[in-house]
Amino acid sequence: MNILISGAGIAGPTLAYWLAQFGFVPTIVERSPRLRTGGYVIDFWGLGFDVAERMGLASAIRRDGYVVQRLDIVDRHGRRVASVPTAGLTASFSTRFTSVPRGALAADIFHAVEDNVELIFGDTVTHLQEERDGVTAIFGRHGRRRLIW
Repeated sequence: MNILISGAGIAGPTLAYWLAQFGFVPTIVERSPRLRTGGYVIDFWGLGFDVAERMGLASAIRRDGYVVQRLDIVDRHGRRVASVPTAGLTASFSTRFTSVPRGALAADIFHAVEDNVELIFGDTVTHLQEERDGVTAIFGRHGRRRLIW
């Protein structure tokens, strides 16, 4: 079965990875002309590490991540008004807790799927037309695509 996924951020490539593992044929369409690199940091721990290990990404996430030593709360002038050490949290999770820049995590997941899924950058789906045995997706720049059930 063909699957169309909109967005090549975190969720889209992760979904494509797992769908491909179960025999589906995913296509990812992304509005941006290339993989996006910015964004906030993402705290990665617990079940997230379980999934990363199953996807073969744990070492890349450890490589790209870093351990936050302290969380600071600042006022609107940037002055620290409170601080919370993270030593207890990091000790609880050992090597299974890290903060990863969003762009690095997205790139790690993307590289895990790029050889197994079709990727369309610089386009978006403008219309979906339901048919008896599937759907026709109409793209802004890449024409039409039939997706059969």
